[in-house]
Amino acid sequence: MKNIYSNGNIGIIGCGWLGLHLSKHLSASYNIYTTTRSEAKKTQLSTQDFEVTVVDFSARVGEWVHIARLDSIIITVPFAKRESPEVLLQRFENIHLFLKGYYKQLFLLSSIGIYPEIEAEITENTFTDEELQPNLIQVERYLKKLFPQLNILRLGGLMGQNRIFSNFKPQPTEQRVNHVHYEDICLIVEQMISKNCMAKCYNVVAPEHPTKREIISYQKGITIPHMTDEKPFGKVVLSDLLQLELNYEFKNPDPIRFK
Repeated sequence: MKNIYSNGNIGIIGCGWLGLHLSKHLSASYNIYTTTRSEAKKTQLSTQDFEVTVVDFSARVGEWVHIARLDSIIITVPFAKRESPEVLLQRFENIHLFLKGYYKQLFLLSSIGIYPEIEAEITENTFTDEELQPNLIQVERYLKKLFPQLNILRLGGLMGQNRIFSNFKPQPTEQRVNHVHYEDICLIVEQMISKNCMAKCYNVVAPEHPTKREIISYQKGITIPHMTDEKPFGKVVLSDLLQLELNYEFKNPDPIRFK
């Protein structure tokens, strides 16, 4: 197709901000097949030497024409707590039709928004399914039932490049953050592909959890005073399982220094 030294063919469903980073990173070693919702975006992506399919998962779709040649597929289509369960289910039913019968390596990029906002350290096994955010666990469970080999990556807040936390004008508080740099997501997915990981569920969050105040102070080069009566608070999502099982060391461990 394009890369004569390719290790195989990777499908990326949804090529938004993170999907594009994944596509560019993995294209060094794999041929990339991706999807987008618009012809204009297809033209843009085609200049990257990707094979692009235009598809809108809000409507019923047929099987992906390239599916038989794909060695791994990564679903980066967003699904949010704010959306109605009916809309989400319809979208992922259509994604199922698009991937029907696929039995090889498959990834779903989910979110740590699935966990309750509690004052605790959180692992992949801290809660039962019934205690997790209903919309998000609905999608995870639905795809897992259809594709038992599914790898679920629960991502922290996406940062890096043009996504710098202080640019979002957050309130400087003592709330701890659970962020992850897109470079680490790309490297983790690449490693899991090379190891042919199946049926894994990992939190993907940088191992350090500074407060919002600390990040804003550093990134803006100013001193934001610490209120003496305010202590660090908020959930801390741990990625220890991923680091242990993959023997992975984060390239960007500290959100204060994300660039």
